[in-house]
Amino acid sequence: MRPARTWRVAAAVLIMALMAVVDAPNVVPAEAGEGTREAPRLKWRSCSGGECAKLSVPLDYAQPEGQQIKVALFRIRALDRSRRIGSLLLNPGGPGASGVEFVRQAALALPLRLRQRFDLVGFDPRGTGGTIPVNCRANLDRHFALDLSPDDTDERAVLARRMNRLAQDCERHNREILPHISSLDTVQDMDRIRAALGDDKLTFVGFSYGTYLGALYADLFPARVRALVLDGAVDPQLDKLETNLQQAAGFEASLATFLEWCSERRRCAFHNDGDAAAAYDRLSAEIDARPLAVGDRRLGPGEFDLGVVSALYSGEFAYETLADALAAAAAGDGEPLLSEADSYSGRRDDGTYDHSQEAFWAVGCVDGPNFDGAAGYAAAEPAVQAVAPRVGISTLNYDLVCGYWKVPPNSRTGPLDAAGAPPILVIGTTGDPATPVQWSEALAGELASGVLLVVDGTTHTSFLSLNSCVDDVVVRYLIRLVPPAPSTTCDAGR
Repeated sequence: MRPARTWRVAAAVLIMALMAVVDAPNVVPAEAGEGTREAPRLKWRSCSGGECAKLSVPLDYAQPEGQQIKVALFRIRALDRSRRIGSLLLNPGGPGASGVEFVRQAALALPLRLRQRFDLVGFDPRGTGGTIPVNCRANLDRHFALDLSPDDTDERAVLARRMNRLAQDCERHNREILPHISSLDTVQDMDRIRAALGDDKLTFVGFSYGTYLGALYADLFPARVRALVLDGAVDPQLDKLETNLQQAAGFEASLATFLEWCSERRRCAFHNDGDAAAAYDRLSAEIDARPLAVGDRRLGPGEFDLGVVSALYSGEFAYETLADALAAAAAGDGEPLLSEADSYSGRRDDGTYDHSQEAFWAVGCVDGPNFDGAAGYAAAEPAVQAVAPRVGISTLNYDLVCGYWKVPPNSRTGPLDAAGAPPILVIGTTGDPATPVQWSEALAGELASGVLLVVDGTTHTSFLSLNSCVDDVVVRYLIRLVPPAPSTTCDAGR
């Protein structure tokens, strides 16, 4: 699993999957001079919840006057126009999440002071939503039904064959755009967005994978940074194995915390006489051996693990929901866990998918760091299993398709120092399962002007998670450009 996927926003406020909006043509011919225009005029139009626009940018920045693509934008104007500071660009993470839908759905969860002083702007990064969406045209139901933790050679052969087929499908149907679906391309789009919005400098909030976009932007354009909030940071200097080891350990610890919480509470639906951990292991083994029928589908080991991991992103806010889903599965009803897995994978009620997963693979596989082909994943399994026996191998193999990906990676593994940038706020949460707190600590240290805020909590990211301490720090920084003092911390739920 790649180290950054934020689908849940304001854990107790917006528990919903982001939906992609696909209403743009993939690629359009270049217009005269359009590829080199620094700040084209945006044509905003009214749309659901705000204003929408499309920004032309080069498909390939090495050929700025060549083919152009359209980046989908969404804006909600500042409530207090007389005191407007500028634009606040937001990215929810992923890769694969629609920034347009994020801002459309999450705007009311943002502190009022930010909504008063900033135009809120979301954009769909390349490969997502309305910006050249990646569509592999594969049967994703079959893909997510795969057992990502194979027990024998037959299961391993099926996994390898289908992952290879998925990579082939993605390359065949997206050959023109896949080489240009990278974070480096997206960051250059972000600078075009900044200029088109009329902002001399960028004000940005990035969650999870969005922290990498923010850090990379600051490294490339340090003089164009006004303020960056990087919440639930990715550590860009880690190699593939260490990234997987640390993230697997994070999810394993989060699951153990949940199981302990449930064991200590008789009212927990999955209490099982105070031994929820043993009951979980039995249930996992039973579903691996005999998947549960759910209508014309099944809850198998792949969907089981994905449903559990999906719930863990919301930490303690989802403990009761996860307990109910596990208890239902133990009683023979796999629908709640399957629904949770569908929420994560972007599966709609009609059986179609929102293409967020395809973008997730396309960006992740090109960005790197990567193992040396599929054999690298198999070689890493023992180490990952050792640190995370319950969820380690399935999280490792979640992006096994990268082992078969047809587009070479353009890995930029290494520290980003963003020398010359103003103070950059990095937020780390102690119990974050997806982006462990040590990643935020590391990124804050790598950035020449990084300032760390540590939050005691269990959620993936902390801004917009009903923590007034975090919200106050972020608001003060974004509006007044005053970062917190060194060693500042926020308690859980404060």
